[in-house]
This record gives sequence, C-alpha cells and structure tokens, in this order.
Amino acid sequence: LLKGYFTIQDRDDPREIREKVTGKLLTLDSAVQPTLPAFLALLDVPVDDAAWRALDPPQRRQRTLDAVRRCLLREAREHPLLLIFEDLHWIDSETQALLDGLVETLATASLLLLVSYRPEYQHGWGSKTYYSQLRLDVLPVEPAGEFLDELLGEDPGLAPLKQLLVKRGNPFFLEETVRTLVETQALAGERGEYRLTQSVHAIQIPPTVQAMLAARIDRLAPEDKRLLQTASVIGKDLPVALLQAIVETDETAMRAGLARLQAAEFLYEVQLPRETEYTFKHALTHEVAYGELLPERRRELHAGIVFAIETLYGDRLGEQTERLAHHALRGELREKAVHYLRQAGLKAAARSAPQGARGWFERALSVLEALPESPSTLEQGFEIRLELRPVLAGLGEVRRILERLREAEALAEKLNGDGRQGRVAAVLMSAHSHLGELDEALVTGTRALEIAGRLGDLRLRILTTTYLEQAHYHRGDYQRVVKLAIDNLAALPADWVYEYFGTVLLISVFVRYWLFLSLAELGRFAEAAQYETEALRLAEPTQRAYTVGLAHAGAGRLHLLKGDWAKA
Repeated sequence: LLKGYFTIQDRDDPREIREKVTGKLLTLDSAVQPTLPAFLALLDVPVDDAAWRALDPPQRRQRTLDAVRRCLLREAREHPLLLIFEDLHWIDSETQALLDGLVETLATASLLLLVSYRPEYQHGWGSKTYYSQLRLDVLPVEPAGEFLDELLGEDPGLAPLKQLLVKRGNPFFLEETVRTLVETQALAGERGEYRLTQSVHAIQIPPTVQAMLAARIDRLAPEDKRLLQTASVIGKDLPVALLQAIVETDETAMRAGLARLQAAEFLYEVQLPRETEYTFKHALTHEVAYGELLPERRRELHAGIVFAIETLYGDRLGEQTERLAHHALRGELREKAVHYLRQAGLKAAARSAPQGARGWFERALSVLEALPESPSTLEQGFEIRLELRPVLAGLGEVRRILERLREAEALAEKLNGDGRQGRVAAVLMSAHSHLGELDEALVTGTRALEIAGRLGDLRLRILTTTYLEQAHYHRGDYQRVVKLAIDNLAALPADWVYEYFGTVLLISVFVRYWLFLSLAELGRFAEAAQYETEALRLAEPTQRAYTVGLAHAGAGRLHLLKGDWAKA
C-alpha cells in the first residue's frame, strides 16, 4: 500500500526512497513532516533521527500506526479516498492494528474502507453505525442465470448448458467453466455471443474450481505452463525483474509468454511508474499452479529466488528479509534460512510485533535442529533463545521463557564459555523471580555473580545484582536490597547511566526502583524520596514506555506506603 502511495519501485535505492517519501509528505502538508522517520523505518530506510532511535519498540510501533493513519486521513481531506484491503483472513497483526485504529476515525472522514474476508475472520467493527456488511454467498438461481446470459449470450441453443450451470452459483467457477469450454472448443464465438458446438451431454465439467484450473493449466503450451508454474513460486505478485532472473529463457520469450498468460486470464498486468509487474488473477489460480510443481522443482526454484533477490536487491536486503526467509526455508537453504528467519524476528521485535517475532524465531530454532551440530549452530541457537526472551515476556509467557532459557543454559555448557553461562544465569534468575520461584532465583543469581567476578565482567555483575535486588525484594529482605542497590549504583560508571544492558529497562532506573521501594517498606521515606526523584529524572528523557512507566508506578507505590493517597 505505502509503496504504491509513494510510487516506490523494487529497484529504488534508499536515497531515492527517502526523496520520494519526503517529497510526497511535503506536497501533502508540511504538518505531516514529523511522520517521516516512521515511514522511512517502515520502508527499511536508515533513520538519522536521534529522537526516533531513542524510542522503545512499543512507542515506535504506535508512532508508525499513527503516521500511516494521519497520512491517510490528511489525504482524504484533499479528495474522497477509497482504501481497499483484500483477503483479511490472511492479515498480519500489524495491518490489523492499523485497520482497527483507522476504523475508529472513519465517522467524520471522506474515506471509504472496503475490505473482503472469509467467514472465519473476526473483527470488532460490527457495532459501528457506519459499518455495513455485504455477504457474498453463491449466486441464487435468478442472478446466476443473468450472469450466465452476460457471459454466454442469448442463443436458444445454450439453454441446456445454462440449466446445467445455473445451480453452481460461484461466479469464479462459472467464469472458469466458460473459459474451459471455449478452450476445449465446446463453445465457439465471443463473450456474450457463444454457441454450443456439441451436445451438452458430451460435456464433462470438473467438480471443483481447483480441478478446472488444473485442467486449464495442463492444456497450456509446455513453455507457458512452465512459466506460470515458475512464477507461482515467487508468490501472487510477480516483479518482472525477479521472474527474469529465474526463468530459463530470454526476456523476449518470457514477455511473449506473459502476454499469452494474460490473454488467457491466468495473470493480470499491473502498470507501475517505472516498471511492469504481474499478479495472479485469483489466489486459487496461484495455489493450483504452485501445487502442480514437483517438490524437487519447487525447492530448486525457491533456492534460485533467494540468490536472485540477494543479487537484485543487495543494497536493500533489510526490506526483503521476510521474503528471503520464506524462500530460503522452502528452498532448504538451511544456513541462510536461519540467518534470514532470525533477522525477520529481530525486525518484528523492533516494531513491537511480538506474535510475528515469536513465529520467526521459533522457525529459526526448528531449522537449526535439522542442521548438524557445530559451534556455529550452537552459538546461533543460544543467541536466538536469548533474543526470544523479551518477545515471550511481552506475550506474558514466562513459563515458556524458562523452558527456552534452560535450553540456552545447556547450549552454553556445551560451548564451554563462562560468559554465556553467566548471561543465561542472570536472565534465568529474572524468570524464576517472575514465577515466584525465589530460591531457584537466588541459586542461579549467585552463580551468575560468581561468573561475573571470575571474568571481571562489570556489565554482567551490574545486571545480575539488579535481578538479585528483585529476588530479595520479593522475599521481603529489604535490608539486603538496599545494600545491593547502593553498591550497584556505586559500581555503575557515569557514562553507563543511560544504558539498558540488553533489557527493556534503563538499568539506572531499574536499580533505583528496587532501592526506593525497599527503603519505603522499611519506613525510610526521606531517603526513598531522594532515589524516587532521581529515577523519575533519569526516566523521563528516554521517552521509553517501560522505563517511564516503571518509574511512575514505583513512585505511586511509594506514596501509597506513605499514606499519601492523593499524590499516589
């Protein structure tokens, strides 16, 4: 959608994308210029904006959704806007979030949102007074008859055929049936002026549209059938440059084949400003063409697409990460699949799309299990499990975190590295604390602290001590928390005050949080107020929701303990 709006082509480099997005936004309204970083990030263009980089993933996600919605609504003030989203039953969580937010603003906007979906798709818009649903069932007999009259014509000799088809009702099935009858010469003439060339009793109509499409594809010339099946491996939408890179023919022959497939209505041509693209007429057409390929041929083509994308879009691979992950997985390029699946997971996590991130990371781990064990696969398995931890935390799946961290712990032992064993012990302690397993938390935390001391790893020591503060706080050992926290702050270098140590929270705020809460529990409110003030002062400039929220939540708890209900 956005690429079309900003007229971005697959071959545009980051500089061209930046110019197009900037120019479009300035032309629309200078007031939407602040949304530029969000659009550039969404289009995988590097963002040179300190304020944007300072945001945490949930804030970036919200800013991005707001930017897209704001742009669409501003465009609708210039002229009425029709926005079409098809096949919502396949929607991703981020697009769903955009639509949910957009729907809330439609009552006063000159914007018509038109969506299509199958019955299994669920949404929460049904109660809106400005929502209307048109159910597209199979056509009743009378409308189906009118549709067949339009397709076939009024020749009286067609009546037996119409009687045979009229109860089938599905317009796509009827269209494909007529096209099949034309291709098999059971019908002669032009659309709306056909005549039967044989008895209707001699005509055999496949029972399903899939069988109909398969038969039509089988009747294609060998070179056209091969081209259609090759194209199906790319996906429903077909950039010509990518198709050319994997077909076994020259450009002239390929374009001639595409023209024939377009004439037969297997494909439609999509004209873009600087290049041409094709798309399959229907998702079922794509599905059937892909399904007819032998598994080995599919694998070869998927692998070829990976190498072609890496060549064609080498300077913009970040934008192609999900596509590369899909094709590398299907092409059984396992090492590449792990790399691109992991990158897709990190990308989704950075956009605060935890469900998507979890899916990418879990698939990466599944592929790793199929690879021969080596130091490289063990290292990747370890790192991916740690990268999965904050994603699962965002989904509230603490027990699953513990399972994955136990696996990471075993990998760290195999790799025989104290550093990794210390890292995983530190975060294991946090997982145990969240589950109320405080004895286990202290055991793993003590081990992490020992490793940090042995390695002289100050970062690991500070992180581990912070999690120990958390465990002792939940045990009610507030004196111990105060001592740990004061020592921790003394050890924290001044230039590390705004570092996160691999967590979603600013460590200097996290330490002070446990410190001022423990002081408050001990009734030492004046000292607690000092650290509360420092925590709020450090948190506010970050503009990161978790950090700012934690500081304010802790301050509220402090005032409750003091009995200052109004301030709390």
